[in-house]
Amino acid sequence: MKTKKGEKEKLRRLILDKAISYLKKHGHGGSGTDQIMKHMGLTRGALYSHFKSKDDLFVNAVCHDLERLEKTLIHRFTHDGPIALQRIIDDHLSEKSLTDIEGGCAFTSLSSDMQRSKSSHRGKYENYMNRIYSLFARALQEQFPDDSEHECHLKALNLYSGLVGILTMARTMKDPVRANEILETGKEFLKKNFLSCLSS
Repeated sequence: MKTKKGEKEKLRRLILDKAISYLKKHGHGGSGTDQIMKHMGLTRGALYSHFKSKDDLFVNAVCHDLERLEKTLIHRFTHDGPIALQRIIDDHLSEKSLTDIEGGCAFTSLSSDMQRSKSSHRGKYENYMNRIYSLFARALQEQFPDDSEHECHLKALNLYSGLVGILTMARTMKDPVRANEILETGKEFLKKNFLSCLSS
């Protein structure tokens, strides 16, 4: 029984991993269950043995990805220390991030679909978002020790929302030169305003 339970959970994680990459590329509206399962090489039966519906798969896949993002950020803030924010800005607004839609941030690729989700699902996303903002706020408190906790919270809202928005706008550009211009100027702006060594 333990082996079967373990195998079922392993399959569930595999479905979530493959589903989120497909959803990031195609969106909720462009992702029928048949296409998603074909992409995974699995049957509809496998999907419905783990999830109640396509919407249930969507919310679980997004939350699975946001949990992974949260763990990645915790690791980076812990191990990169004072240079973590700079590295996160550089990585998030890199040329690689511009084209790596399937491996990128769920907020950048799926925010419109997440916005259309029902309120209970949006509440789940918001819980992750609040924890992510808190991670950035603590890092910013180290950058700006004279700022109040509230001021660092407001900076965190703007910094992470800026990262998502800049990459989103860059991805809408047909012209790669313009896309990179958005990335580079956005990167410069965020560093100037949110890194203490450059903000004075």
